[in-house]
Amino acid sequence: MRTQLKSRLWMTLVVVLGTARLAHASEATDRAAVESAAQSWIKAFNANDVDTLIALATQDVVLLNPDEAAPVSGTAAARETLRKAMATAGNVTSAAKEVVVHGDVAWRVSIVEQKQPNGAPFRRGSSLEIWKRVGEAWRLHRIVASIVAPLDLRPRFPDQPVLNSPKN
Repeated sequence: MRTQLKSRLWMTLVVVLGTARLAHASEATDRAAVESAAQSWIKAFNANDVDTLIALATQDVVLLNPDEAAPVSGTAAARETLRKAMATAGNVTSAAKEVVVHGDVAWRVSIVEQKQPNGAPFRRGSSLEIWKRVGEAWRLHRIVASIVAPLDLRPRFPDQPVLNSPKN
């Protein structure tokens, strides 16, 4: 009886560890697939390929820009907004800071950088993207992106704190 119990415990442990390993491998595979889709998005954006951008998005995609009053919803509105954005954006890069997968939804936090024609950084910002699994592919579902002021126009902060001092 005791031997059977030990055998069952060992078998349960093997199954649990095997399942955990498969889940971890699947999560790593999904994270890599989300990152690949995000880089495909950036590549299409830089190529001014609005059709590929729309193909990489869900039908109910929402684009949020802190500089705009209202979100852009759906592929028709997104197509026009993206077309305008690509006309003025130049070359953009995106480096992931975090990719988290939870079932058929993932989010990606990244640093976004706009480059000058000579390759030097011009603007830097961040994005939060929500990706959704549609069939076997990851599609952009929501994005909040902010490219802030040009780097040379950002306020410069002193090296040392400036404290209020009494006026004489």
